[in-house]
Amino acid sequence: MEFAQVNWIAIVVVAVFNMILGTLWYGPFFGRLWLRIIGKKQEELQSNAGMYVFSFIAALVAAFVLNVLISGLGLSSWWRGALAGAVVWVGMGATGTLTYSIFNGPPLGSWLLFSLYGLVVYTAGGILFVLW
Repeated sequence: MEFAQVNWIAIVVVAVFNMILGTLWYGPFFGRLWLRIIGKKQEELQSNAGMYVFSFIAALVAAFVLNVLISGLGLSSWWRGALAGAVVWVGMGATGTLTYSIFNGPPLGSWLLFSLYGLVVYTAGGILFVLW
């Protein structure tokens, strides 16, 4: 696939959506549940600009790969884009993060919350890449 066929604007939009949804997901939507699952209080959380920069770079890479895959498959309907995004997340993202959670100790409830978030991001990204 030629890089000229990659929809760079859509990739940035999906990455920004990923970051905005993450802020909402772990904030007003499920923040209290997430804190309870990980056994922390809001005051105990620490973050810095680097965490958000690297998260955004990761979101860009993931959106790029999903865009290349969907374009390469020649998908043309929103539901096929949604299905492709969901399949990619379940097959690659959820399984990889499950293995990490099992061996490195984050609670499985935290993994489930993260997996649902990833499913929404990838499904929405798949739809956007097909429609745009």
